[in-house]
Amino acid sequence: MKIFDAHSDVLCKLWQNPELDFYKEDKLLQAGFTALEKGNVDIQVLACFVPSQVPFGRRFHTVLEMIDIFYQKVASEQFRPIFTKADLAECVLKGQKGAILFVEGAHALEESLVQLRTWFRLGVRGMTLTWNHGNALASGNGEPNPGGLTSFGREVIEEMNRLGMIIDVSHLADPGFRDVLECSNAPVIASHSNARSLCHHSRNLTDEQIRALIAKDGAIGLTFVDFFTVSEKRTVWIDDLLRHLDHICALGGVDHVGFGSDFDGITETFGDMASAADYSQLLEALLKRYKEAEVLKFVQGNWLRVFGNVLQ
Repeated sequence: MKIFDAHSDVLCKLWQNPELDFYKEDKLLQAGFTALEKGNVDIQVLACFVPSQVPFGRRFHTVLEMIDIFYQKVASEQFRPIFTKADLAECVLKGQKGAILFVEGAHALEESLVQLRTWFRLGVRGMTLTWNHGNALASGNGEPNPGGLTSFGREVIEEMNRLGMIIDVSHLADPGFRDVLECSNAPVIASHSNARSLCHHSRNLTDEQIRALIAKDGAIGLTFVDFFTVSEKRTVWIDDLLRHLDHICALGGVDHVGFGSDFDGITETFGDMASAADYSQLLEALLKRYKEAEVLKFVQGNWLRVFGNVLQ
């Protein structure tokens, strides 16, 4: 089975380490091309994440630098950019590998709809609205007294809907999550979040939020971050992650859950899943406990539906 992974920070790692080659195997790259090939990952969302230490006034340009890295060092005939729902369908039909550009955190937007539209024209097709900290749109999950969407945040949601950009609520504080689902006229995703009832962390989703995403016809990408998977400090395994999958399916999420690894944004990996090359082990574990038709939804089908419904 071919895999669709909804979140990787490999572009940020390439930006931070210009000596790295996306197409050469390297232990520093969890989602480099050779790892994606070994793991049978056909479609990968690549997020441009601007570290918080980059000052205001340089963040938008930093995203441009990462987009440039994508076109200069990553995009190729082997790994083609996906811009439209037609591109997505063709990529699947021909069995080609494809990449979808996102920005992680609207702090990099620097309070400008012009810059959002510029990203779109350069190929960006989705955005995670916050990182852990708040920005001009909304509060991040790390804020002590979080608020919801600002008036500018609501403008951004409206513009993303108009453009056909994927709205990603991972990292968003709870009040903003509610506001986004009320404001957006398109399905939204949580690209890399687990179930809070199994691992109590503000980055994870409550059962109410999971049900709301299901009702919105969105999707949830289970992430391979160890401390979003189990609360205690220990080695984490694929079986621990599958407890979150079981829980979301029990809430009615069989058609609304997939995987968003966060590879290359992870410092501690699972004991049995160190990179995208190990996706075969996850697939084997899935097939032991779910029907093949359901597994196909988890690893690709649910993402294809949601992205196909939003991209133009």
